[in-house]
Amino acid sequence: MCQRFEESRKCSNRSCCTVVMGFAVLMILCISLLLLLLFLSTIGRAGFQSTSTELVQLALQRSAAAFSGPENSFLALEDSDACSCAEFRRRGAAAHGGAGSSSSYMNRSFADWLQANASDEEVMCAAHQAALRPLAPGKPRVAFLFMVRGPIPHESVWRQFFQGHEELYSIYVHAAASNSNSHESLYPNNSIFHQRQIPSKPLSRFGISMTEAQRRLLAYALLDNTVLNSWFSLVCESSVPVRSFGYVYNYLMNSELSFVEAFFAWEWWRQGWVTTDTPQLQDHVMRKGEAWFSVHRRHAGLIVGDFFIFPKFKEHWREGGISAEIYLPTLLNIIDPLGIANRSTTYVNWTNPSTDSHPETYTRANITDELFVDIQNQRRNTQGMYVMGTRHQDCHTQDSGCIYNGVANFSCWLFARKFSGEPQDVQALLHHFTNTVVPLGFRV
Repeated sequence: MCQRFEESRKCSNRSCCTVVMGFAVLMILCISLLLLLLFLSTIGRAGFQSTSTELVQLALQRSAAAFSGPENSFLALEDSDACSCAEFRRRGAAAHGGAGSSSSYMNRSFADWLQANASDEEVMCAAHQAALRPLAPGKPRVAFLFMVRGPIPHESVWRQFFQGHEELYSIYVHAAASNSNSHESLYPNNSIFHQRQIPSKPLSRFGISMTEAQRRLLAYALLDNTVLNSWFSLVCESSVPVRSFGYVYNYLMNSELSFVEAFFAWEWWRQGWVTTDTPQLQDHVMRKGEAWFSVHRRHAGLIVGDFFIFPKFKEHWREGGISAEIYLPTLLNIIDPLGIANRSTTYVNWTNPSTDSHPETYTRANITDELFVDIQNQRRNTQGMYVMGTRHQDCHTQDSGCIYNGVANFSCWLFARKFSGEPQDVQALLHHFTNTVVPLGFRV
C-alpha cells in the first residue's frame, strides 16, 4: 500500500510539473504575442509620421510593381520621368556645389526655391528628396494649402481660427490670379496670407492644371525647411473650419490614416476621364473623391514623387471630369489603399438637385448656429460627392459611416465649403463661427 502511495505521489508530482511547465510555456507565448502586437502597433502609429528612406522607397516599389506586369509595362523605369530627377540633381550640383556634390542643391533655402523659377519637374524631384529626410526634433505643424483663384474672402474666420497657435501651423497659397514670375504678394502686409504665395499658374476646372496645383502646393510645403510640416490639408477660398484649431490639430496628428476619398464612381462619369485607348489607366483602378484632402508627410512625399502614374495620367487626360477629384484618389488607391480613411475631412452638400454640377452655396440666409452644430455632429457622409457619385449603381463601394482609428460613428468633418464670399455673408459667417466653433480641444 505504501508502495502504491509513493507511486501515486510521484505521478501527482509529474502532473504538477507538467501543469507548471505548460503554464510557463503559455505565459511565454502570451508575452511574445503581446510584444509582437506592441511592435506592430508602434509601427502603425509611427507610420503616418515616418519619413524614412526605406518606407518611402518601399511604397514607390509597390507602386511600380503594381503596374510592372506584362499588361502594364508602361511603368518600367525607362518609360517614366523618374530618371529626370538624377539629371536635375546633377545639374543642381554643378551649379550650386560643384560636380559630384548635390548637398548644396538639396539644401537650397525655401526663399531660394521661391525665387528660383524652377520647373515643376525640378521642384517635385527636390520635394521628394526632402520628404525622405527625417523631420528634425521640434513641434510638428499642419500645413494649410490654399488653392484659390485670388482673394480669400474668409480671412477673418481663418485669422480667428489660427490665433494663438502660430507655432503649430504654416500657410501656402497657390493663387491662380497671380503671375508665376512675380513674387509680389497679392495680399496686404497685415494679411495672414502675406508672402505665403508659392509660384502659381492659371487653373482650369476641367484641366490637368488643378492636379498640378495640388502637387505644387505639396511640393513647396515639403521644401520649406524653416518649419516641421507633418500634415497637409488642402482648402479653397470658400472653405472654413468648423472645429477649433486644437481639435483639428489633434484630430490629424493622432490619425493613423490620411484622409482621401476614393470610390468607384458610376460608369457615366468614368467614360470621360481618360482616352478609351489607354490600357495603362485601366477602368477598374480609377477612383473619384473630393479634391480637398488631408494627408500625412509620407503620403505627401509619395504624391510629389510619383514619376510613374502622373505622366501617363497627364498625357491621356481628356477633360471629361475634374482631374483633382480623380488623380489623387486613383494614385493612393493603387499605392496604399489601406493607408487612407476613404473619406475627406471637408463637408460639402451635393444633395440639392437645383445646384446641378456644383455643391450647395451657403449665404447669410442659411448660415446659422444650427448649421455649424449639425455639421459638427455628423457621423455619416450622407450629403457628399460619394452619395451622388454612386447613386446610379446597384451597390456601393464603401460605407458612408465615418471611422477614425478603428472607431465607428466618429465625427466626420474639420472643414466645410461652399460659403459665399459676399461681404454680408462673410459677416454672418464670422458671427456664427464665433458662437459655435469654440476652443474645446480634442473631444467627440
